[in-house]
Amino acid sequence: MDPSQKLARAYRAILVLALLTVGAAAFGAWAWSTRGRQIVENTALFDPELRKQAFEELVARGTNLWDSFPDATVARVLQPGLKARPFTNFTIDSNDVGLRERPFALPKPDGVTRIVLLGDSFVMGYGVGADERVGSFLERMLQQHAHPVNGAPGGVAATGLIECLHFGVMTWNVISECAFLRRQLSLVRPDLVVQIAVRNDLEDNPGVRGTGALANFWPRAPERGEGIFLVDSPRFAFGTRENTWLLFGLDWESRSRLEESGRCIAELAGQVAKAGGRYLLLDNYSGLLEVAQRHFAAGLAPQQSLPFPTSVSKDDRYRLSAADTHWNRAGHELAALLLYEVIRTRGLLPRFTLDPVAEATAVAQKLLPEAEAEVAKPPSLKKLFERRVVASELAFDRLDDDAAAQVTGGVVRGGIVFPYASLMLRCEGRTKLVVAGHGLKRSEIDGVHVAVHVEEAQVGTLTIAADGSFEQTFDVPAGIAARTFVSVRFQSDDFAYALPDLRADVVFTLDRVALTQG
Repeated sequence: MDPSQKLARAYRAILVLALLTVGAAAFGAWAWSTRGRQIVENTALFDPELRKQAFEELVARGTNLWDSFPDATVARVLQPGLKARPFTNFTIDSNDVGLRERPFALPKPDGVTRIVLLGDSFVMGYGVGADERVGSFLERMLQQHAHPVNGAPGGVAATGLIECLHFGVMTWNVISECAFLRRQLSLVRPDLVVQIAVRNDLEDNPGVRGTGALANFWPRAPERGEGIFLVDSPRFAFGTRENTWLLFGLDWESRSRLEESGRCIAELAGQVAKAGGRYLLLDNYSGLLEVAQRHFAAGLAPQQSLPFPTSVSKDDRYRLSAADTHWNRAGHELAALLLYEVIRTRGLLPRFTLDPVAEATAVAQKLLPEAEAEVAKPPSLKKLFERRVVASELAFDRLDDDAAAQVTGGVVRGGIVFPYASLMLRCEGRTKLVVAGHGLKRSEIDGVHVAVHVEEAQVGTLTIAADGSFEQTFDVPAGIAARTFVSVRFQSDDFAYALPDLRADVVFTLDRVALTQG
């Protein structure tokens, strides 16, 4: 059989496999009958080279970007082999592993010094060309100004000994980023990892639909259905304008995500060090830098953390637009200059000596003291609380912008509750929690049990009747009641699918949630 026939056969095999997968859901046992198995086994699907070519053909015929990834925490990478795929205002190429990066060797060859830039859309390079990203600028500087400790004078550009790779996918969070690199660390073998944390890193990480478009769920928590937690969730859930308080670390929902992210960062940094590399966190959690440093850098040594001042994200010279804080070309170059100087002065590439670069030194001399001052004296939230109300009670038949913003996630218009929901209330000594609501007239969730938490403590359980209403009062532990803000959370042990497309997992309806003095 000639190569073109083999490729066509492999291409058909992938289509057959896709149809069989669909058939497994639609037609049950037939899809994996003996005849079905024979169809797949008799194809060229499992020839690695033909499989690769066939998938390239499928990707080339598509229009979307994303490919699912067999790690629920990571959820999603780019489709492999994208070529100038249009996306908003730029185009994307991808390599075989689904990153916006050139092909690179795995395992890493001996003699190569590898720097991994780890992050989300900032590292992926949203809105800029691939050669205008922070790692591209940094690689060029290092190749020009790095000298092997035991080598001859001159840079390493001619030998290509240093490479900077971008491990970044839009909407990844810190937990996803750490998982993706940690689980291939012995293959990547980075000499230095620079992880760039940003302000939306506490959000859930969306998966991918079968069409290659973004989904509205995180595969790590499939039981939540489309109850994804995003900073701007109220806009979609209620049609309101204010963002949630998820970023601020004021209640359990926010703090727990900050703390888990910090643990993942510390674990990754430890594994990198164990493998002989160095780790550096560039903390770009703009506006709340002290909060992020307190949690993200909790398990790091001082030389492993690099706070990035908020002033950069506010400066039009370095952002894509007035409405978009992603770095433009100049922003990426500024970050690269700072990183170069920090790598040089902290000795993060011990195999090399680095030339002083006046521009990089000047950037560090300006930005480092500014960031240190910002961490030492965090901004007061007084003006924010004067503008926005955080109430002790939410009535779901009359949510204004401020009230809807207290719903961190898992509740949508009409007070319909998903299997996991969290909202923030003002507490300040209130010792009773009142929860009122009703069932959804769905027999399949009659008798479902819902654990009710205030902060870290379970205060009781709701039992949902399919066609009944309820109002229950729970005691709030004294130590928790003394807190200014608390999370009230609902976690159900079962759910029903909702119309119109059965993709929302629903449990009951909330009418009112209130903290009272008793």
